[in-house]
Amino acid sequence: MTGLTTTERIALYGGGGLLLIGTVGIGLLEIVAGAPHPVSGEGQIVHEALIPLSIRSSIMLLGLLIWGAYAVTSVASEPPADTSL
Repeated sequence: MTGLTTTERIALYGGGGLLLIGTVGIGLLEIVAGAPHPVSGEGQIVHEALIPLSIRSSIMLLGLLIWGAYAVTSVASEPPADTSL
């Protein structure tokens, strides 16, 4: 197995890091900070997130886009396989 190139490291660590921050990191921050969940007059829980869901989902989407861009460049740059036996 060969070593990782710079593009692979950016894709693996950048995309994976953003996904971990978006899921585990922000989730733990919400638990530790104790985001309030008051109950409205109708009995429904009003969810007030410490970090808005649009920002959290944007972080995770950016990580997936980095992985997708790497996948496209990886497939496009590989030479065709030799199928002759």
